[in-house]
Parts: sequence; C-alpha cells; structure tokens
Amino acid sequence: MLSIRLKKVHLGLIALAMIAFSSPASADDFAVDFGLKALHWIAYGTTSPVWGEKSLLSVLSVVLNAVALCVMAWLAVIGGTNFVIQTANKGVPGGQVISSFWMPLRIGIATILLIPLTSGFSTLQYGVITVAEKGNEHGNYLMGVGLDYLYDFGAYRSPALQDGRSTVLSWIESEVCRQYINSYTHKQTITPTVSKQTKTYKIINKLAYGYNEERTWSWSSNPRNDYCGAIEFSIEKSLGAPEKPVAISFTSDQTAAYGGPAFIGQKQAEIITQVQPRIAEIASMLLADENALRALQENGQSSQSTYEQAANEVNGKINQAVSKFNEAVILYNSLTQAAVASVVNKLNDAKNAHKNDNAGGWREQTKSVGWPALGTIFWQININQSEINKLASTMAAIVTPPQLDKEWLDDPRLSEISGRIRGLNKASGGIESTQVSETNIPSLSAIADAGAEGEGVIDSIKSAVYSAFAWTMRGMLYKNSPDDMLINLQYFGSAAGTASEVGWWAKTIAVSTVVGTLDGVNKSVEAAAGFSDYNPIGWVAKLASGPAAGLVSGIKHFLGEVSQLVDYLLMALIFVGFLLGVVLPTIPLTSWFMGVMSWLLFYIECLLVSPMWLSAHGTAEREGWGSEHTRQGYMLMIGLYLNPILRVAGFFGIFMLLRPAAYLVSWFIDYLQGVVVSGFTFFFITIGALVVSGIFAYNLLSRIFNLHSELFERGLRWVNGGHEVTGDGSSEEKARHNMIGFVNNAKTVTMKGRGMPSGKPKEAGGKGEMKPIQPGSND
Repeated sequence: MLSIRLKKVHLGLIALAMIAFSSPASADDFAVDFGLKALHWIAYGTTSPVWGEKSLLSVLSVVLNAVALCVMAWLAVIGGTNFVIQTANKGVPGGQVISSFWMPLRIGIATILLIPLTSGFSTLQYGVITVAEKGNEHGNYLMGVGLDYLYDFGAYRSPALQDGRSTVLSWIESEVCRQYINSYTHKQTITPTVSKQTKTYKIINKLAYGYNEERTWSWSSNPRNDYCGAIEFSIEKSLGAPEKPVAISFTSDQTAAYGGPAFIGQKQAEIITQVQPRIAEIASMLLADENALRALQENGQSSQSTYEQAANEVNGKINQAVSKFNEAVILYNSLTQAAVASVVNKLNDAKNAHKNDNAGGWREQTKSVGWPALGTIFWQININQSEINKLASTMAAIVTPPQLDKEWLDDPRLSEISGRIRGLNKASGGIESTQVSETNIPSLSAIADAGAEGEGVIDSIKSAVYSAFAWTMRGMLYKNSPDDMLINLQYFGSAAGTASEVGWWAKTIAVSTVVGTLDGVNKSVEAAAGFSDYNPIGWVAKLASGPAAGLVSGIKHFLGEVSQLVDYLLMALIFVGFLLGVVLPTIPLTSWFMGVMSWLLFYIECLLVSPMWLSAHGTAEREGWGSEHTRQGYMLMIGLYLNPILRVAGFFGIFMLLRPAAYLVSWFIDYLQGVVVSGFTFFFITIGALVVSGIFAYNLLSRIFNLHSELFERGLRWVNGGHEVTGDGSSEEKARHNMIGFVNNAKTVTMKGRGMPSGKPKEAGGKGEMKPIQPGSND
C-alpha cells in the first residue's frame, strides 16, 4: 500500500515538472509582475529561480562575503585592542576587555549571516532580496487600491457635479410630507412613483410624490402629481444616441460621449432605488413621536404617558438623524460620482479592446504588469477624467418642493415638523447654494489692469488688445474645462507647433515666389536697357533701368529682413509647441521609468554592498546592537522596502495637484496681462508673452510630475533626521534637462541652417547675415 502511494507521489511530481518545463515562456513573461521578475532576473539570472542555482551576482557574492568576513575580523581585532587600551586599569585589576555581551553577539550573528550558502549568496543577501520582494508586493497592492478607485470614481469628484446635501435635504422634506399625511389618513395617500422619460436630447428619471386621488372626487381629472414634491435626475444626450444601454462587450465600439448617457440614465434610476430607504429612515426619525400622537388622539388619556415619552426622545432621534443624513449625502455623492466614472472607463476599455481583441482594460493590464507600469496610465487617466467632466456637466438634479394646498398647508403640526427639518439642516452644518459650482477659473481683473495708466484712448486700446490675447490664451489652455489644463496644453502645443510649421512653409513659398518674380522683372529691365545703343526706345529704357533695379533690390532686401523676423517668431512658437505638445506629456512617464530604474540600481547596490555594511558591526563601540557606522545601512534597507510604496503614493498625488495648478497658470496670465498693457504691443511682444506663459506652465507641471521621487527621497530624509539616504533625487531632473537640451540644440541648428543668428553678434557680411543686394545684381 505504501509503495502504491509513493508511486502516485512520484507520478505527480513528474507531471508537475513536465508542466513547468512545457511552458517556459510564461515563466519569463515580464508582462506579469514585472517588478518581481526584474528582481529575480538581477539576482538569479532567470525569472524562475531554483534554490542553490548559481548566477553571475551570486558567484561574485562569494568573494564579497569572504572579503566582508575578513574586514569584520580586522575591525574586531583593531577595535577590541583599542577598547582594551582605552579601558584598562580603570579601577578594575587587569583591565576591562569587554563591558558587555553586545560585541561578541554582533560578531557572532554577523558571521552567521555572512557565510555563503550553496548559490554563493549569504543569508543576509537573501534577506535583501526578500525585503525588495516585499516592497514590490506591497507597492502592487497599494497601486491596486488606487487603480480601483480611479476606475470606479475617477481622480476626483467633478466640479460640475452638484453636491448632494441640498438634494438629499429636499428629498427628506418630501418623504416627511409623505409619511406624515399617510399616518394621518391611515392609508397610502401619497405614493412615490419612479418614471423614466426620454426626449430628443435628454434622458430623465423622476421620483414624484403624487396624491392618490379618489375616483369620484373632482381632483381625479386634475391629479396632484407632485403634491409632496419631486426629484428629477437628467442627463443630456446627443442626437441619435441610444436611449437604452447597449451591452458593453469587447466587440462594441461606443464612445463615452455617445453611449454613456444611456448607461448613466440607468445608473440614476438605481441611485433612486438605493438612496430611497436611507431617506425613509431619516424621515421616520424626524417623525418618531407621530404614532404616539395618533394613539393619543384616538385613545385619549390612556396613551398620554406613551406620547410624552416619545416626545422627550425626539431631540435624541434628531441627533441620530444628523449622522444618518451625512451618511445619505456621502452615499448619494459616491453613487453619482461612480455613475459617470465607471461608465466612462468601461466604455473606453471596450472601445480599446475592440481595436485589439487580445487587449484588456487599462486597470487589468497595469495590475498584471505591476507598479513599474503605473506611469503608463497617466495620459489615459487625464483623458478619462476629461470625458468624466464633460458628461458630468450635462447631468442635473432638479428638486420640486411640496405643492401643498389648503387641505394640509394650514396644519400646525406640519409646520412643527418643518422646523425639525430646519434643525436637521443646522445641526449638519447648513447647506450652501443649490446651484452647480462654477467651473470657470475667476480672472484677477485687478492685477490684469495694473498697467493701465488711466482712461485715455491709448490705454484703452492697449488694454483691449492684450485683454483679447489673454482671453484667447486662457480659452486655448482651458478649452474643455479648468480641470483639463494638461490636455489642453498638449492640444495647444501641437496646434501651435503645426500652425507655425505650416506658416513657415507658406512664408517660404510666398517669399520665394515674390523674389523669383522680382528677379524676372530685374532681368527684363536689364534686357530693355540693352537696346539703348540701337534705338531711341532703348535710351528711355536705360533711364528707367536704374530706379527699377533699385526698387527691386529694396523690395528683396525688405522681404529678407521681414522673413528673418518671421523666422524668429515661428521658431519660438515651434519650440513652445514641441515643449507643450510632446515633451510635457511624456515627462510623467520619463520621470516614472527613471524612478523604476533607480529602484533596480538601488537594489543591486544593497545586494552587493550589504556584506560590507554588516561587517561594520564588528566594531567595538557603544552598547547595543548597532553603531554609528551601521545606522545608515538600516535606513537603506528601509528605503529599499519603501521605494515602490512611496513612489506609488506620490504618483496618485500628482492628479490632485493639477486643478490647483490650473488656477496658478490662469492667474499668471492675468499678471502678465498687467505687465504687457503697461507699454505698446505688437507681434513680437504678443508672441513673446505667449511663449512665457507656455514655459511657465511647463515648469510648473514639471515640478508637480516629480512628486513621486520627492516623496520617496524627502520622506526617507525626514525619517533619517535630515540626512540624504539614496542620493538619486536628481536623476529624473537630469533626464528632463537632457530632453530640453536636445530641443535647444535642435533649435540652434535649425536657425543656423536658415542663416539666422544663434545669439552671438556677427561681423557684417559674415555667415548668418544677409548681404544687401546691390542695384543691378542678380544675387
């Protein structure tokens, strides 16, 4: 029996081995947990390591561990000797060799940790690998939490979404009205009814608290539909867009703007269903004494004590209702935010998968690769958030207050209940305006007009000219909304660069055509002057050839000077266009990948240097486990673990800084307007102001994009008492400067190629200066 079981175990092991060796590609697939695969590749030379297998670094580690053991022994001998000399004959006969057990304990444990194992790595180095693996694992987990929130709710709640406090409070008012009237009539006199209506450009979901009229009553022909109020949720849709949701699948190709409203309309109906029970619970708390009052009215004195007890508990119920009210507001806000964000992300994923059948959603792909791929979704998140903001601006929640008539309007008890609702409002902190928050960034008109000296005609003209420019600039930067500044900077940069390039070609063709025509005219004049020796007509032509040649030369010289100035302006715009259209959007990913590579380099440093660090524990100074020589090494270990975690947290923090940055850029434009209107403006000044605004926006956002590196580096520095730990805080900045240096070099080469001065004054007639054309010359 035992032999049969052993055979089964052997067959199972053989089967597992065959499975493992039959699919080596999956083991080396770096698209699955890239961070872990990279750690294993560096340490073991393969992504599927086997215990005891040697690798390049493990072979080197044998020597490094041996050297570390020698260093530690040397430190122990030298330190121990020095310790004996320093502490000898201090009241103790024979001297005092060791004051405690810490030194031999440190040396003993360090020796065990430094002994090379089968592969060549020591126990300490396996510990370094484990620390890095745990940091990678926890970084992936933190990234997953952030990605789930981005997918379900977006980077932030769109400013276009109305806060739910006023909507929920009005909803409570309608529900209180319903419960009060129904308790008085002992039947469902008021019934909430949900209806859906689709118009040409709008989808409406309405919750109405209507009056159930008697069939024989006069009101039956004119029903009181919104007697206790109504709440109407709507979203706009484009002409021809589906009225009902079309199933999202990997074969659909719906855009968020086209297919989103139908899904959001369905989500709004679900919001009514999910929030309604919370509203009913709050209303019942505000009417906690209503049943006792009805019993008192029906039973008289026998129910007096019950009513008094219920009346005394009303204030406590209202206090409980405050917390329930806040919970209902949070639920309403989260559901409305998720209704837009989740639909946009799902539709975009399906649309992208429609183009590539093997592709999954951006969330699943990023989770699969791991935190090193987090930077690749930066642009996708901004695009999705832009679409979320656009759809959110078309959503509305319209509240209709109760439409009471004389039947209930004069009820004093109902007035008392209304006072409780007002008390709920005050206890919860009050409610701001029910209007949707303004999404446009306010202009600082005071500083924008700082350069205007008075009310004269010249000042008015200057102010009007640059105000128009500032309005145009601000409109280009925030074409969609103030939250989409980065997208619009890229759009503006690509448009400015393309338009400048087209303008350069148009200018070149126009100038070349005119110069060619003038050359033809000049040759015609010279040909006419050649007849002067043969007939009187030639004498007249000879008299006219001199002024004509001078005129042609002057026009060509003028065109050359104007062309040079236009080249300056166009090259400046091309430079800014490339900066904003290409460089700026790639900085987040460039900085992120530099951080990932910095983490891998840091990992190799810790792996190879850790034996030398552990050998420093052999020093005979101070009590305790560590010493001044070893503290920094522990901080490096902490940094190796926290590197992925802090970088992931910092990356998500970038999205929360983009909206405040949009305000700063807008106010910078206002300030620049106040500066420029102080003098006269024309093409060069106007385009120069445009360039300055673009460069400021670029520098501001570049500062933000480096948050993940600063959070890691400065966080460790903070923990380490202000001392630098890793020393790689400037690597991302160097990469960005290298890219800008490339742009500047390309700009200089282009200007030299066009014969334009690159900044240094040149001698007359030298290279890069246009020579004046002499009259009668063919050059």
